[in-house]
Amino acid sequence: MDGNTAAIMCERESTDGAGAYPITPSTQMGEYWAESAAKGHINVSGRPLIFIEPEGEHAAAAVTAGMAMTGLRATNFSSGQGIAYMHESLYAAVGKRLTYVLNIGCRAMTKASLNVHAGHDDYHCVDDTGFFQVMAKNAQSVADLNIISHRIAELALTPGIVGQDGFLTTHLIETLKIPERDLIAEYLGKPEDIIETPTPAQKIMYGETRRRIPELWTVDDPVLAGPVQNQDSYMQSVAAQRPYFFDHVKELTEQAFDEFEALTLRRYDRVMTYKMDDADYVILGQGSLIPTAGAVADWMREERGIKVGVVNLVMFRPFPGDLLSQVLKGKKGVVVLERTDQPLASDLPVMREVRSTLNKALENGRAKKPVYADIESYKSLKDLPELYSGSFGLGSRDLQPEGVVGAIENMLPDGKQKRQFYLSIDFVRNSMMTPKQEIYQQSVKDAYPEVQDLAVHGSVNPNLMPKDSITVRMHSVGGWGAITTGKNLAMTLYDLLGYHIKANPKYGSEKKGQPTSYYLSAAPEPIRINCEFSFVDVVLSPDPNVFGHTNAIAGLREGGVLV
Repeated sequence: MDGNTAAIMCERESTDGAGAYPITPSTQMGEYWAESAAKGHINVSGRPLIFIEPEGEHAAAAVTAGMAMTGLRATNFSSGQGIAYMHESLYAAVGKRLTYVLNIGCRAMTKASLNVHAGHDDYHCVDDTGFFQVMAKNAQSVADLNIISHRIAELALTPGIVGQDGFLTTHLIETLKIPERDLIAEYLGKPEDIIETPTPAQKIMYGETRRRIPELWTVDDPVLAGPVQNQDSYMQSVAAQRPYFFDHVKELTEQAFDEFEALTLRRYDRVMTYKMDDADYVILGQGSLIPTAGAVADWMREERGIKVGVVNLVMFRPFPGDLLSQVLKGKKGVVVLERTDQPLASDLPVMREVRSTLNKALENGRAKKPVYADIESYKSLKDLPELYSGSFGLGSRDLQPEGVVGAIENMLPDGKQKRQFYLSIDFVRNSMMTPKQEIYQQSVKDAYPEVQDLAVHGSVNPNLMPKDSITVRMHSVGGWGAITTGKNLAMTLYDLLGYHIKANPKYGSEKKGQPTSYYLSAAPEPIRINCEFSFVDVVLSPDPNVFGHTNAIAGLREGGVLV
């Protein structure tokens, strides 16, 4: 199933209520929830689901907060501008110590023209609110991190965000193991369960035990929450949250990860690594980039003899500097790849945190005793890796393995060693179709001679499809049923072969009546790359005019099949 469905398969079992206003690409989550509620689905607490669709995302956040205040396990689903609209409400949810989980289908903001596809703009536009934030790399981690986040929120009395890449995860069909209803019931329990109070601050408030989800407001016990605070009291209540609540999130997150591993044998950490023990060069990122980065790291080791490792930043808030300062120590180069761009900032959001963490490690190294107790000490500049920042995949711009290869090659001694760059785009074209275009481009190059160096490309785009995979590309016309056909084909291949599946269309609201593509692969082992498939075995096209607008056999292997 796709990432949206994976989230809902967990949410509808565990959660009592949702306030959701549909917005692409998280719409399916709200729709599936509403459908389950309409059918009278009973959750693990034995209650029917509550669904409220208010007028707008800000109201949806308020409705969700209201449910959480009454002691219900609550959730919300949104994307893009919907997150920006509810931004104000999120601060209040944190300050009231609510326990709901916000599922984001991460989407680009309207920075130039409207785009509803993948970007981490929305994920980072609210990273100042106090919500803890995790990011899923695939449908499996969407499901797992969803229920883990409810556990963290209810232990820490702090709401959380689970992000997944819009369309590239939300709508990508792949194989996974769905946490079953009994597992969710055992792991999360019921909101009304009485549990041991986890922290000293909470014990001051509630005593040795408390309700799993506190009832801040009931009909019988109405209270005023969030009144006006003036100069003498507002700062006191804001500052107090750091030692008494936020500083506990890290330890309670690790507790939730440990408990999840005990039930499933699937291990999550705030920072997860791949082949980092002996790595010289590191790719650090979040989301659907991570599986592709791992496949490229293996290829670089096997084909080039370059030791590359991968760091998956599972948790962004609270920032896991303690772990990062350990795994990055002594590496030759680290490239931080981010699916956003903030051009007036000195660094992109993840790079800002990485640079701050490593600076603290240097401060520790030069101090007589560590200034930052949880950060590694860097005794010399040899411990400090060279840092490189890459922006990629904005608005779901396709990232081929070539782009990740380029990010690694850029760090090498004979590479360009650009410190800030973009992947998978060109600022300057190599060939023009008309003399007028050539004159125009030359004027751009004369005015901005350095602009073409902003783009970094790899020397090769390797075929990283698994051995014995079957890869299909479908060319059709928007509205002809290609998406449904592709989904049915994926499910049929899975049912017939029991293979791992990865299938997704090239979405676009403007494609009604226009050429469109669908990509699908089935393999006996996991398919790691997340991109449009460039190497295919089969091309299907119901469009008789396909060769008039598309090179339908591009990337088709020798001996491949065109239908």
